[in-house]
Amino acid sequence: MKIKLAKRIIVAAPVITLLMSLLPMYTIPVASASESNVSRSLNWLQKQTDPPYYPAQLSLSQNYSDDYTGHVEGNVDLSSLSDYTLETVPHIQSNGSYASGYTGEVSGTWRNIDSPENYSVVIYDKTDMNYEIARVGLNSDGTWNAGQLRIHGTPTIVLVDSENKVRAYADPDSAEQVVSEYEVWIYSVTDMPYLQAKVPIKQNGDFSTRNPVEVWGLDEGIANGVSAGGKIARVVRVADEKVYGTTEVPKYQLIRSYHVPIDDPASISGVDSRSWIYDDALAVMAFSMAGDYGRASAILSSLTQLQNADGSFAFSYDIYTGPLDVTKRSGSIAWVGDSVVKYEETFGDATYRGLALRIADYLLTQQDPSTGSIRGGPDVRWYSTEHNIDAYFFFRNLGELTGNENYTHTAKEIQNALLTHHWNHGEQRFNQGIGDPAAALDTNSWGAIFLEAIGRYDLSETATAYIDQFEVNNASMSLSSDPQSYNMSYQTSSVLSGYKPYGDGYSGAPNVIWTEGTWGVINLFMRQGKDVSHLVESMFAMQNADPEGGLVYTNQGYAPLPYKLHVWPSAAGTAWQYITMMNPKGIWDDDRNHETAESSADSSVHNPADLD
Repeated sequence: MKIKLAKRIIVAAPVITLLMSLLPMYTIPVASASESNVSRSLNWLQKQTDPPYYPAQLSLSQNYSDDYTGHVEGNVDLSSLSDYTLETVPHIQSNGSYASGYTGEVSGTWRNIDSPENYSVVIYDKTDMNYEIARVGLNSDGTWNAGQLRIHGTPTIVLVDSENKVRAYADPDSAEQVVSEYEVWIYSVTDMPYLQAKVPIKQNGDFSTRNPVEVWGLDEGIANGVSAGGKIARVVRVADEKVYGTTEVPKYQLIRSYHVPIDDPASISGVDSRSWIYDDALAVMAFSMAGDYGRASAILSSLTQLQNADGSFAFSYDIYTGPLDVTKRSGSIAWVGDSVVKYEETFGDATYRGLALRIADYLLTQQDPSTGSIRGGPDVRWYSTEHNIDAYFFFRNLGELTGNENYTHTAKEIQNALLTHHWNHGEQRFNQGIGDPAAALDTNSWGAIFLEAIGRYDLSETATAYIDQFEVNNASMSLSSDPQSYNMSYQTSSVLSGYKPYGDGYSGAPNVIWTEGTWGVINLFMRQGKDVSHLVESMFAMQNADPEGGLVYTNQGYAPLPYKLHVWPSAAGTAWQYITMMNPKGIWDDDRNHETAESSADSSVHNPADLD
């Protein structure tokens, strides 16, 4: 049931009361309808729209403009660093300040060096570039002396080791002790972050590009400032290059698809700041159902900024920099459009209708006129059943919202394509796509929801039966340090049941419980009035493994390509849980005026005999 509200103000009811009032026809054991689990899933989704949490706190000393090209400084709150130690480092000083035009002796002192014979002091003079004008050894009495020099530009005096690596700067602010385990990496951001320098953290927490450990792209390691662009700094653990803190502020208010524990080897990949548009669509729907106008609108506002000129979207985005995987996939794009419809129907706000209309225009360019099916994307030739289910509901709902019969007609064309070209007439279930009989869970769990929405309960019965092959029972979720199944954060003693994503046609597919897909099955079963208590209890047990309330994506990791499944709390699984527990038909409700199978026996599309 869809409810149109004229105002944006939603009066929240207690979760259990809302569940019971909305779902009188569904079989939900009271013990499973946990207010805590449902509310925690919403809280976790809301948290994922906030910037990623990092333990280390740092700041830049000023708000550097994008045009600024000088040195960058800042401070790390050392109390936010765990298990750090200070190490004494080589140190040099100069006896004077040598400005442009200086002529005379250039000398200084050194300390904290065990083998001075392995080090040299190098003096650079920067005019149009850095020119080496002197190189001298260290004296045994703790001094160095480059003799009489003339400075024409800006001098830089450094200590280098036997491999010519810069080990210290003769700078008044240079430190004798630095944090051993961490560095600060400085970036300039244009189209993406470009590393400028790696700098040490001093004993008081200060850092500066005047004293870098390494300067990106310069063999001699001499830093004269950063390039133009936005300036960001990250605290990085030296041993594994994991980010422990950042000054970055997200550019886009999208939901982060996963929470990746910082000890996970994959945490260096940047996944924690990545947002897949399918997850954004689910989040908009969940927030709409929760009456969270602000978050739902913020996501759609960012997606409006990111929409391509042709109405399409990239498959995923980084919340800081924008497009990542620029592949266009019709199913995910349709989900975004459908989330706009859900948002507008809930809040009565048509701000983003243009976003949905442009999506519709794009998807129509992917429709095969001979079958009515929507192609997976402009770079492929396949026609996915799942994508067409997504597109069907989007065009149907957009037609109802706008009153535009062209969209309703397109939905009917897609419906006919699904029943005629995507349906496996011999096995009485949906193929993965046209001419592709591989077994994928969503194809028939979502497919059965589609069939019931259009009144084809006869076909839904066989499609539902087909998903039994995906069931996984007596499973566990335990810790693993194996790189192929890494998970050192989430575990439960409960015996688990659920559904795996892949079956026949997928070589080497793992036998894991896939929570997003399992909630799709639960959603279907609840519509059918079946007892889902054992499945819901398993999902809650997996959710309870995360103190923050996120539902992990799978019960065990499986890294081998092409699957790459991780035990990370995910937006997709958590959103499906929230939506389904609030109201299974909160998305993809029944057609308002669908024909029943019996009343359409004379239809060439709806006649079961024609589908055999």
